[in-house]
Amino acid sequence: MEFEAAPTICRYDGCTLGPDGGPAPLVQPLRGGNLREYCSDRHRIAAHRARQRRPAGFPGGVAGGAGGAGGGVGPGVPGQPSAVAAALQGLAGELGRLAADVDRALAVADADRVARELQDARLRVTEAEARAAAAAAERDREQAAAAGFRDMADRHLGTAERAATRADDAEAARDGAMEALAAAESARDEARAAQEAAESRLAAAGAELSAVTARAEAAESALGAAARRAEEADGARSSAESRLAAEVAARLEAEGRIKDAERRARTAEAAAGKAERRAERADAARSEAEGRARAAEAARVEEALAARRDLAEALRRSPRLAAAP
Repeated sequence: MEFEAAPTICRYDGCTLGPDGGPAPLVQPLRGGNLREYCSDRHRIAAHRARQRRPAGFPGGVAGGAGGAGGGVGPGVPGQPSAVAAALQGLAGELGRLAADVDRALAVADADRVARELQDARLRVTEAEARAAAAAAERDREQAAAAGFRDMADRHLGTAERAATRADDAEAARDGAMEALAAAESARDEARAAQEAAESRLAAAGAELSAVTARAEAAESALGAAARRAEEADGARSSAESRLAAEVAARLEAEGRIKDAERRARTAEAAAGKAERRAERADAARSEAEGRARAAEAARVEEALAARRDLAEALRRSPRLAAAP
């Protein structure tokens, strides 16, 4: 049947399912197909039965035959009234079986749709669980990387502490070298003073050379010893200066290592902070995935319950349609 315009309300005269107690509004399919004329199969079947009860619905006019005097068969009636009643009863049975078949087909179609929706919901839940597992694995990897960065930072801090200890030792050695240098300089000054005193005594004894030969020899011996002490003092000063230069170089190297270790420690701390932020983002993503999974599960349960209610309603309506006169 074709219509110039799609109906907007139920065509059944007895429909009172609308919001104002009148005919219920219709929603036409968007993807094409047969146009809807009734709000439910029950009203469609009731309208069909009402059309079947009309006098014009039977060949030859049943109303004219039934309204004849004495209940006789009027002109144009093909059979006796008992045959007409039997035909009507058979038609009612066929309509009942047709209604039952329609109910079963609708129930099967609803069950298939619900099964497909449940399958889609299960797939969405499975995908959400997979994403949550991937997020958890990513979070574990980020935590492992953060732990590795923390260990690296601890090792660099330990190296920095050992370098600081070596720097302190170098400073102590430098202080000892400075003390040794001061002692060597004092000894050199004493040797020079002794040499000057010996020279002065030698000059004074030059006038009394014959009388003080023994003292001159002693003075020369003292002078040689003083010279040797001066040479030893110069050697000690040179050695102290060399040790001081080596200690200064060692201190500079230790300070460079300390700065390098501090820079590496700061880098490791920054990497650890970044890994912790990634782990927090992974936890947030996992929480969001779990929330979506719970929402999908709740929606799936709600859809399943709605499908069960629809199926129960369809089954409840089927006996009434089969038993209708």
